[in-house]
Amino acid sequence: MGTANSSTSSNDFALARLLNNTLLAIITFVRKAEEMDLPEDYEIDELNRAYVLLVNELENLYEHNPKLAEIRPEPFWKQFDVLKTVSWRLLGYLDDPEQDKGQAHIRKLDKLCIISGSESAELSPKLQELTNNAFEAIIYYRQKLNDTRLDINQKIEESWYIPKYWLDYTDGTILINDVLKLKKTHIGSTIDQLLEQAFKNQNTLFTPKLPATARNLSTVLSSAGFTLVLRQLFFPTVSMRKGVLFRPTITFEQATREDIETTELDLLLKLLDADHTFSA
Repeated sequence: MGTANSSTSSNDFALARLLNNTLLAIITFVRKAEEMDLPEDYEIDELNRAYVLLVNELENLYEHNPKLAEIRPEPFWKQFDVLKTVSWRLLGYLDDPEQDKGQAHIRKLDKLCIISGSESAELSPKLQELTNNAFEAIIYYRQKLNDTRLDINQKIEESWYIPKYWLDYTDGTILINDVLKLKKTHIGSTIDQLLEQAFKNQNTLFTPKLPATARNLSTVLSSAGFTLVLRQLFFPTVSMRKGVLFRPTITFEQATREDIETTELDLLLKLLDADHTFSA
């Protein structure tokens, strides 16, 4: 599951919500650029490329899932299949007080996610790559906007971080901030035992008792979906020789003091948050 060509499934609703929110994030920055009348070297090639590829995935997804195709109002990307040639028309759309900027459509997706019991999207390798590329384009473009040192960029920066990160583990499901689901674990596996022992020894350096494995503990965590940033946040020390330090929660301020770069994670968590909307 988790590809645009898969059969109808509840995961489609979570995927549609994530991708729609990602597109909203992209057009937010395109709008900022237009409002600021930036010079020509502020091209949006990578944002446009990410947008076009994600719209293509959504078109396929909606074509194969009748419930998605039936949602009214239709998603905003039905009107804008590319960005480079329609930026001024897009700006007019976003400035129109009668337009909800896609939020009504996303609220309908929220409802379908809740009813289906699928609120965390499971991405195929292809979609994971596409969304990662979109995040990188957004982050890069945001930096270009901030480099202009205009007052408008401060508003972007102020609302862009997650104040606190937390990890839950129940019945083999690893959840970050209640919205980001990592890989499902198997009962009795090395990662399952590691996480179970970690939660019993929170904020304390301990030596885990695990079955013999040729993999180091960082690799074990990586195989479960813990990126470098997630390992830095929740497992600042992870070694069979030195021990394991697990903290189930950490604030943005703590992460900043430890020089942990959370920008991409913050973006992903905001896009997955059903209650979050991007200002436009």
